[in-house]
Amino acid sequence: MNEEVQNGSQECLLRASAPVFPKCEPVDRLFAAVYLLVGYGFVLLCSDVVNRPFTTAYTIFYAAVVLVYLWGKEIRPPKESWFWLAVMLAAAIPYPYWSVLPVLQFFALLAVAAYWTLCASGRLLKGGQTSQWVFFDGWNALAVVPFCNFGCQIRVLFEGGRQEDASKGKSGRFGGVFLGVLIAIPVLVVILPLLSSADDGFQRLLGSLGGYIGDHLLANLVRMLFAVPVSLYLFGLVFGGVHGRNTDRFQEEKLEEMRTYIRVVPDTAVCTVLAVVCLVYSLFMGIQGNYLFSAFAGTLPGTFTYSEYARRGFFELCQIGVWNLLLSGAAGACSRTDRRKHRGLGLLIALLSVLTLFLLGTAVSKMGMYISVYGLTVYRILPLLFMLWMGLVFVCILLRRTREFPAVRLCVLAGAAIFCLVCVCPLEYWT
Repeated sequence: MNEEVQNGSQECLLRASAPVFPKCEPVDRLFAAVYLLVGYGFVLLCSDVVNRPFTTAYTIFYAAVVLVYLWGKEIRPPKESWFWLAVMLAAAIPYPYWSVLPVLQFFALLAVAAYWTLCASGRLLKGGQTSQWVFFDGWNALAVVPFCNFGCQIRVLFEGGRQEDASKGKSGRFGGVFLGVLIAIPVLVVILPLLSSADDGFQRLLGSLGGYIGDHLLANLVRMLFAVPVSLYLFGLVFGGVHGRNTDRFQEEKLEEMRTYIRVVPDTAVCTVLAVVCLVYSLFMGIQGNYLFSAFAGTLPGTFTYSEYARRGFFELCQIGVWNLLLSGAAGACSRTDRRKHRGLGLLIALLSVLTLFLLGTAVSKMGMYISVYGLTVYRILPLLFMLWMGLVFVCILLRRTREFPAVRLCVLAGAAIFCLVCVCPLEYWT
């Protein structure tokens, strides 16, 4: 039985048959060649991350290449893709001048760029919109689509060339010449040392040439070697999105069916867990009420200083908010009955959300009082913004009890907007 369920789950998520390779057009061949330059630029970018102005220039260049390719294929990006393009540019353009968390911002920029590429081609699970399946869309953009189409650039360059040249009777001469040059390189590596050892003049010539190559060309050659797999990855992403190749490995209908396979926990067990957790939170707030809520009145409890009161338990409360979010999601996903159909389960999730909002409110009030005394700093603003975003998430969970709306989409877009705000605003100069 378990084996049947497992096999059924895999069939629901992944397609068994490989897609047919699409017919290549001249624009595909052109951009397959252009993406060699895109891959080289990315390797150059990663080899010198400190060179922030190049990060901005490369991001604009990448966005322009993707958009021109889409328009060349007569694909009009969905409306939401312009939002994600704005997020990507907001992370890249101010990067040379200020950045609160440069490493985190850089990797977030890469993730947003991949997601935007798939969104611009209209290949998200909801077409051109962010949905509750955003994590599957992100996994598609970062791993499934680019790696499943990893060799498409080579096929477009060589097979496309053979198709075009076959009609002219040339039998793919360009591809043959390029392949021959690649094969000749390791052969020359063996032959040239032998020739240099046989003749002093030739050895001096190779020595001077080797010095020039070592000073000027060797670094670029190494970058070119790394640029090839990078360009295969990047072109696989955009080519797969344009042609819809390997973009439907995850399907919304099949993912909806998959929910039935994880709804295995009895409702009573889920309700018991939620009830126990809510009871513990209630007792905690009842016992520590004066300590937790004194910040709302602007007073310090006991002998605490402002810094001690603000820092003590703040990050623990942040972690509790994250764990409660995961617990709410797991309870709604794993219970045998949908929360919308089980009144008790829905009430307990709502109660957990209310208690979490109270705890988040105490943390925000403590940090607010601390900021009012000691002023703003970057590392005080960032946790505060995160807590406010968490509050929005739990408010959306409460509102979904009375009305249906795309809560996940709203929360993701709000998080992206906050990320833009952090990137665009020069917080390190304001604090």
